[in-house]
Amino acid sequence: MDSLRAFGYDMATALADLVDNSLAASAGEVRVEFSTDEGAAWVAVIDDGDGMTETELHEAVRFGGSGPMAVRLTSDLGRFGLGLKTASLSQCRMLTVLSRTPSGLACRTWDIDLVRAADDWRVRIVADDEAVNIAQKVGFVKVGTMVLWRHLDHAGEGAVLARRLGQSRSRLRMWFHRYIARGRLRLVVGGHVLTAWDPFCRQHVATQDLGTERLEAGGQVRVTPYVLPHPSRLSEAEIKDGAGPRGWNAQQGFYVYRGDRMVSAGGWLGLPEMVIAPQTRLARIEVSMEPASDHVWQVDVRKSRVHPPAALEEDLAKLAAAARAASVSVFRRRVAAATGRQGRDHELTFGWTQERRHGTSRYLVNRQHPVVQSALAGGARAQVEAVLRLVERTLPIGVIAIEAENDQGRIAQAAMEGVDEAEARADLAAMLAALPKDAPGRDAAIRALGSVEPFNRFPDLVAEIVGQTSLGDSR
Repeated sequence: MDSLRAFGYDMATALADLVDNSLAASAGEVRVEFSTDEGAAWVAVIDDGDGMTETELHEAVRFGGSGPMAVRLTSDLGRFGLGLKTASLSQCRMLTVLSRTPSGLACRTWDIDLVRAADDWRVRIVADDEAVNIAQKVGFVKVGTMVLWRHLDHAGEGAVLARRLGQSRSRLRMWFHRYIARGRLRLVVGGHVLTAWDPFCRQHVATQDLGTERLEAGGQVRVTPYVLPHPSRLSEAEIKDGAGPRGWNAQQGFYVYRGDRMVSAGGWLGLPEMVIAPQTRLARIEVSMEPASDHVWQVDVRKSRVHPPAALEEDLAKLAAAARAASVSVFRRRVAAATGRQGRDHELTFGWTQERRHGTSRYLVNRQHPVVQSALAGGARAQVEAVLRLVERTLPIGVIAIEAENDQGRIAQAAMEGVDEAEARADLAAMLAALPKDAPGRDAAIRALGSVEPFNRFPDLVAEIVGQTSLGDSR
């Protein structure tokens, strides 16, 4: 039992394993309640599923009760017959399961200290007073199951326990987002009702769906690559939400589902030449496999890590390469400006451009940006060019890269993220002062600014200034 505690569970993966069991028992609601009191802390996971009889519960708490090759229903998210025990005992030394069916209440308790003292597989079959009191406190009075953790030597107590449970919410709403979004599961942690987190931002108009491929490997596999919008197309709230539990960089890659349960969230599955890179952080790939084929994907005991079948690696690599290339393209793509008065289309880039030479990158101020062009067109062109070259040559790319790599929680920031309208208005007014004085040229420049960074984030403001400029021209 001590050895089986070391499978590598943390709080979130342990709770997820219990939620799997609840879903297999047809539960529609799962609640996680807890007490952080020092010396008397506990965690209880309560569901409204079918419950278990004495015989069923006895089998459920037996180690390896149903092995990985056992025939299971498609709704059964178990595999090894270990999850309930190994997940729970990874966090505590005393595991109590109370389960109620219409025929009555059944109880089983594993106490590692009792097993050690007796040197025997002794399990208690009668609920102790503390377990009964906790069941009443959390409202476990109807048909269903309550899994109770006590003696939390690994989960911690006090602020540590509260923090770990709080941190688990973001991952639970990610792993079970299909169930939550489709109304098949109401998941509550410490009174907080969890909402679904869609890693693919499918509701955003700028998200690219690259189409679904159907592959075969121990059953049908559906693969759908997505490319998320450029950060400049997202609000501050959308950027924060889209980052997911681990941040934009770490969340890129494959999302593998076993049925409707996510079992792998991000990363490139160890495919050759597939590495985490800032330019590919918008690429996320949905992979749905059948639960019966999980052995082909080498799903681990915690259901948090997979390895793709060798037969699929080439196809997955091609799809991943296409998604990664599309992500890079989003960052490099020029922004098409609105059609000018003469009917000509303008193409303007961002404030910075990337230049690759001899395998390395350098970043240059974009001379095609209308504000930069206006500054260069003035009488001090040589001085402006000297300043631009100084900025380019002293840009601390190495420091930026190191900081980005070390800060795993860093999210991609859009241009002028957090800047309010007053600041944007002041900056725009200052830039306009350097633009052409003739009305047609000035109006065209303003319109061009409205389609490039950072002013494309303030369309109403640009429209207002364009209107004011047009009104001034007519006078």
